[in-house]
Amino acid sequence: AWSRAMQRALGAKNKLSFVDGSLEIPPLLDLNRYRWERCNHLVHSWLLNSVSDPIASTIVFLENAIDVWRDLHERFSKADRVRIATLRSAINNLKQ
Repeated sequence: AWSRAMQRALGAKNKLSFVDGSLEIPPLLDLNRYRWERCNHLVHSWLLNSVSDPIASTIVFLENAIDVWRDLHERFSKADRVRIATLRSAINNLKQ
């Protein structure tokens, strides 16, 4: 849910290309590098501000927004089957 909401927000600001891999990072001497860096920092800060402090502290040192996005996707896209089973069991054992 978070990922889709963030994708919509980034798309609305025309910044989705900073996390979906469709925008290449310009070389250091490219005239567009400054603009890219400014937008990258903006998207990076949006991502940092959309997660809890403990999570933010683990991604703050990543340089590029796409690296932050990939890290978060890797971290949260996996289903924790043991946790799901435990929660379902706890729900089934609830009594009024």
